[in-house]
Amino acid sequence: MMDGAFFVSKSELLTWVNSLLCLTITKVEQMASAAAYCQIMDVMYPGCIPMNKINWGVKYEHEFVNNYKLLQQAFEKQNVHKHIEVEKLIKAKYQDNLEFMQWFKRFFDLNCRGGADYNAIERRKGVKTLWDACERKAGAAPVARSIEKSTEKLKTTPAPKPQAKPKHLGGGVNASEKQIAELKINSGTIEKERDFYFGKLRSIELFCDHFEGQNNKAVLDIQKILFATDDQEVIVNEDGTVTIVSSQTE
Repeated sequence: MMDGAFFVSKSELLTWVNSLLCLTITKVEQMASAAAYCQIMDVMYPGCIPMNKINWGVKYEHEFVNNYKLLQQAFEKQNVHKHIEVEKLIKAKYQDNLEFMQWFKRFFDLNCRGGADYNAIERRKGVKTLWDACERKAGAAPVARSIEKSTEKLKTTPAPKPQAKPKHLGGGVNASEKQIAELKINSGTIEKERDFYFGKLRSIELFCDHFEGQNNKAVLDIQKILFATDDQEVIVNEDGTVTIVSSQTE
């Protein structure tokens, strides 16, 4: 059974993240990209994650994976024994992400010894996020209150009425609808292929987990390949060893 301290409300969790990182995240599901978790690790253990590798602009499931690789690597560096259910979290389902967020808040409360002087915007070095908050001035409303006002405004603004299709565009509209239908079919095929290969990689990762702590050279090399980020080059040498070469430095 989970510790009672894990059961933190959604509003409290969002206020915590937004205040800590100067963001305006409004939904638990938006945490699915893992970008915020990566920076929270930087608050707790400065420098454990290369900030320039965090991708704040990702919008799709397959794009989230790279951030989770960074997070898992940071966990390993700090000896945090927590299995991240990436395949579930990237789906951006409310319950899965809420539970992980609750765990992370508890983990933060138990282990963070600093962070009071942490400047989240400065640490991001000008990188824009999908939830940027304006820098607060003296007397400005807290981040959480700004979110509430924005949400209220969205709720009270009437939705625009749909406009009728011009009759003279009938042929062009039909052609566009046909193209959209074809794109949806192609998109569905690509998604199936993506999920298929992601499932294969996930199975390999779970297989490797069974050899944890055994220093199996082949398994360690496979993990190097699996967790290499998009700006790292994987080189398989003639003697069978694996070398990871980083093309960027922070």
